[in-house]
Amino acid sequence: MKKLIIFSVLLVLLVALLPTPGLQISAETTNVGAPDDDWLHVENGYIVDKYGNKVWLTGANWFGFNCREMMLLDSYHSDIIADIQIVADKGINVVRLPIATDLLYSWSKGIYPMSTDTSYNNPILAGLNSFELFNLMLENFKKVGIKVILDVHSPETDNMGHNHPLWYKGEITEEIFKAAWVWVANYYKNDDTIIGFDLKNEPHTNTGTLKFKSQSAIWDDSDHKNNWKRVAQETALEILKVHPNVLIFVEGVEMYPKDGKWDDESFDTSPWTGTNDYYGNWWGGNLRGVRDYPIDLGKYQSQLVYSPHDYGPIVYEQSWFAGDFVTASDEEAKKILYEQCWRDNWAYIMEEGISPLLLGEWGGITEGNHKLLDLNLKYLRCIRDFILENKYKLHHTFWCINIDSADTGGLFTRDEGTPFPGGRDLKWNDNKYDNYLLPVLWKNEEGKFQGLDHEIPLGKNGVPLPKGTSPVTPTKTPVTPTPTSTPTPTPSNVIKGDINGDGEINSIDYAILKSYLLGLTKNLPAEDELAVADLNGDKEINSIDYALLKMYLLGMIKDFS
Repeated sequence: MKKLIIFSVLLVLLVALLPTPGLQISAETTNVGAPDDDWLHVENGYIVDKYGNKVWLTGANWFGFNCREMMLLDSYHSDIIADIQIVADKGINVVRLPIATDLLYSWSKGIYPMSTDTSYNNPILAGLNSFELFNLMLENFKKVGIKVILDVHSPETDNMGHNHPLWYKGEITEEIFKAAWVWVANYYKNDDTIIGFDLKNEPHTNTGTLKFKSQSAIWDDSDHKNNWKRVAQETALEILKVHPNVLIFVEGVEMYPKDGKWDDESFDTSPWTGTNDYYGNWWGGNLRGVRDYPIDLGKYQSQLVYSPHDYGPIVYEQSWFAGDFVTASDEEAKKILYEQCWRDNWAYIMEEGISPLLLGEWGGITEGNHKLLDLNLKYLRCIRDFILENKYKLHHTFWCINIDSADTGGLFTRDEGTPFPGGRDLKWNDNKYDNYLLPVLWKNEEGKFQGLDHEIPLGKNGVPLPKGTSPVTPTKTPVTPTPTSTPTPTPSNVIKGDINGDGEINSIDYAILKSYLLGLTKNLPAEDELAVADLNGDKEINSIDYALLKMYLLGMIKDFS
């Protein structure tokens, strides 16, 4: 109990260190987990935890911070904290959270735009700006055991911003795109609620059948400004320099030349006048270029996961949904989809052990009278079964939780479904969930939903990840406890916590360390910075050390063991 109390206080102190506007926190549960225990990486074609145990990311998308409202849009209709609770209770262990570059960049500059006011449904949100609201959502995800993948969905906060094909637009340059990501990485590097960054949603080409290289995302080894492979690789490396523990998700493009050479300034994709020398797929879903030009992250390669998107015919009537697919059985239809789309666009990447995959978006309409509904349901059954057949290699986030998606519908609905406390006029879409998402959610042998947190259970119906006994890639060096009640001198007679080297540990040391962590000073006075300031022995100087020093000065701990 003593350890739990001390650790809870430590977390409070960590929050106090962060230069964040006032933050309100609310959730029915009082779970508190370690801030850096759940980082993931890739080994032998699988995503694994710090102990080398395979994990399966099975989640859903929840958009709104990419929109002009700058919030989860279901706040309009319901108690958003209750919404988070039911999402966890239904076994969704990760939420892919779309956001816009301009909002992240504003936050990095200390500018916090106001989100749309939904305090009439959510009194707790009254007066919160977008940054405070975002952090409140993160805190409540953490409390119910949900992890987050942050996804830059568009350059600008715009409800239709995803239609823009590139990562830069207007004042949002490539440099700003990179800078925003590096800021996010640095700000959240000590909080494993956000376990991954999806660098850019659905890079694609310009609209129309006549495609222009100057307006479209390409994939090759050139220095072209629209080379998504180059920009993704460079951005990932900059991120990983400041946050080496985060997973990096890289989506594909839309078109890829059949000869692998982007030597056309324009090309015609019309079925009547086109030259048929480019492969097409869903926006972000074409990863054929990985075979010719793979992402190279050097020593950080274990943090890379490729991420295609895939949909059914109601979103767009692709060629593989015609012909034999129409009358095929489910098994035959799945083979058609695999051979005409999935295998060569992205499935080969997991099959050949190049990387695991995150199917970042899939889903679709499951009710109504749309003329293509039956084909759409056949597609959903096929992709669901393919995901299950490739468990642990093919991770996924379903599109979407929101009620607001016109061409897919959501897990929230106003039609037939089950009401839930706090949902007000929202219901849970049992048909969509039970038949398509539930079968591919991660469960343990007892049928409990499996979370991705080592301490916090996933909602009311789930369990935390088991802890291993010998981490494969330990993030901390074990520290031998000292039997004394005073800080332990190092072999060089340097005292841990004595930041300025005057032989005492006091408020001056505290102030110097704070200034250093906030970037106001670049170096500490001590000759051996780690010896005096790495108080928990993890070979880093960070906010955990700051919190420990504060606890020591307040008399809450007697040493740094």
